[in-house]
Amino acid sequence: MDLCREIEKRGVRYLTDSQLLAVVLGAGSRMVRFPGFPDEIIDTAGGMERLSELSFHELCGVQGVGPAGASAVLAAIEIGRRALSGIFPGVRLSSSSAVYETFWPLMATERIEIFSCALLDAKLRLISAEVISKGILNASIVHPREAFRPAIRNAASGVIFIHNHPSGDSGPSEDDRAITDRLSKVGEIMGIPLLDHVIIGTIGSYYSFADAGELSAPEMNYKSMSFE
Repeated sequence: MDLCREIEKRGVRYLTDSQLLAVVLGAGSRMVRFPGFPDEIIDTAGGMERLSELSFHELCGVQGVGPAGASAVLAAIEIGRRALSGIFPGVRLSSSSAVYETFWPLMATERIEIFSCALLDAKLRLISAEVISKGILNASIVHPREAFRPAIRNAASGVIFIHNHPSGDSGPSEDDRAITDRLSKVGEIMGIPLLDHVIIGTIGSYYSFADAGELSAPEMNYKSMSFE
């Protein structure tokens, strides 16, 4: 079947998972030599929902894929993640759910912990988002000087920190609580309030320190900022 004509005729949503991968890979003659390799990719991942967890080398290990094919699959996944995320200047982050919906496409499937900050203006509009650190979070890695440097540089009115738990459990650890308390107090002193710290777990799961009333200055929150 000519998949390009099928897409033109019926739309891409009607393709099977295997057919979608075949299109991404520009399968062509490889489908003749290795007819089942798109399905093998899915089986290697443990299902389509876990495809983003495969590494470059794991993809290359599937017969018929190779470096070019592995690069194509990873690029397609990243395009999808960026398209789904709402991380663009001007988006309004007026609640923890809005923060989650904006950041989960880029963070929910990460294998390591990513600690990022969202810089906001006085109307809770995103100025920019930056990665502060990668790796297991502790006080030595997430230093207030580095965490607030982007906020100072961009004259932010408030900041929200976001990080993921690769385990899928969005519940905060003692280190998470200690880091949040420290950053919240530093934000008070600097006049750049920490409005929230959101932990992203599996898809659909997140924890908000603001919603839980665990910030050192609970009066500084989403509702206290003007976003008319």
